[in-house]
Amino acid sequence: MFKQLFFDDQRLFARENARRIYGAPEYVGHYRDSLLNISYCWAYAIKGPDGKTHLLFQGLYRGQVAEGMSYGAAVSDDGIHFQPRNTASGSGIQNPDFPYQLFPTDAKGSEIAAVLEDPKAPPSERYKMLFTDNSRRDKDLHIIDTVLFSADLISWKEKCGCYWNPIGTEPLLGAFYNPVNDKFTILTRPDLTHRRVAITETPDWQYYSPMEICLQNDSLDKPLAEIYGMPAIEYDGWVIGFPHIYADFPQILNTKCDGGTMHVQLAYSLNGRHWQRALRTPFIDAGHPAIVENMGLPGKMTFLTSALRQDDGSILLYVITNMKEHGTPNAELQENDTCINILRLREDGFIGLQTEDKNIPARVATREIVWHGGEVTFNLVVSKATCAVYERTFYEVVPIPGFSHEDCTPASGDRVRWIPQWKGGNLEQFAGRILVFELRFENGTLYSVSGNGTPVMSMEGARYIKFGELPASKGF
Repeated sequence: MFKQLFFDDQRLFARENARRIYGAPEYVGHYRDSLLNISYCWAYAIKGPDGKTHLLFQGLYRGQVAEGMSYGAAVSDDGIHFQPRNTASGSGIQNPDFPYQLFPTDAKGSEIAAVLEDPKAPPSERYKMLFTDNSRRDKDLHIIDTVLFSADLISWKEKCGCYWNPIGTEPLLGAFYNPVNDKFTILTRPDLTHRRVAITETPDWQYYSPMEICLQNDSLDKPLAEIYGMPAIEYDGWVIGFPHIYADFPQILNTKCDGGTMHVQLAYSLNGRHWQRALRTPFIDAGHPAIVENMGLPGKMTFLTSALRQDDGSILLYVITNMKEHGTPNAELQENDTCINILRLREDGFIGLQTEDKNIPARVATREIVWHGGEVTFNLVVSKATCAVYERTFYEVVPIPGFSHEDCTPASGDRVRWIPQWKGGNLEQFAGRILVFELRFENGTLYSVSGNGTPVMSMEGARYIKFGELPASKGF
């Protein structure tokens, strides 16, 4: 199976009258804790063993200065409407501060960095928490980056010798299973206050590859901007990253900490190791219309900490917003200054190709695909769309009778899974042949094309025609 998203044009033969745009997540809910200000990258949503969505978060008591991080948990049947989860007794906390407490209050300000599921692990270690232990920070300016294990998202134990960053750093980071190399990938800052993205991989949570830089800001960004961190998710053969861009701070001769704003862009990878940036505009920021409507005013800081796929294919995004600039003392934050906003993105809706001139059709054609059978599927919102099918021979690409645009029954409206129908029949008859799909659409957006095939480039296609060789999966 393949899924073609439209972050770039390398798998396209044609793209006419179609401009690249971000998808538009819609606001569906929010969560505010009654006691804690969850004002930075401090909330992680994950599906639990009970099938519910669990929200593990941390924050500081309102009106309190920066010391004393508290940790809590909430639970939801639908991933949108959360209630505090009574975890304190199961966590073994003596004299808890509140019933939904997850860990004892940490006076050193240690932080949860990420939470993820490891379905290959034994049940007692199914869930992993990357934790940043600040107990040594005052003494030797280092953080201890440990791994905690859990079976139920309530009771957590540290496994000795599991240190995911030997130097030690703080959130924000990404962690996901990478099917390309059958390892878990961690995208993290390489060191404290070092705001670039480094990568380390582990097959077993015991041994980790050396840290390597894989993404940083460049000359297309705002002056002095930094990548604060990059959560990421594996998504149907792609890896989608959410680089957080920290900018707009005073240009003073000191650490970049006091002041500045944060917004979220998009990045992507086909192997989890090599990354490209997408559009250099905000995918989500605290000025997002849905967030402004909920918060009342545009905010300053935005953190997208979790993205969860739903049964219908849509994606829930958990976005922490803060009305103050970076470094604002917690004592200055009011009750409504911080919030976990929950946004919903349509399936494959990260990025799309939208008609530029609404008076003429857009045209998008794929490169060659070795077809293995079944039907092709398009995700789009259009006034009208038709698809033509061509075959790649050794020397050229030729039309297939009965599969022209005129032979295709037009589609219209919002079609997450549109399967074209032609006078010539279905695509099953072309299994083993190399096909090219050309879509024409009016006044709309194309988000993806998918099906049971192997995308190839011209020489790979020639080898397949002559020798029957399919290219090995290389993650690019």
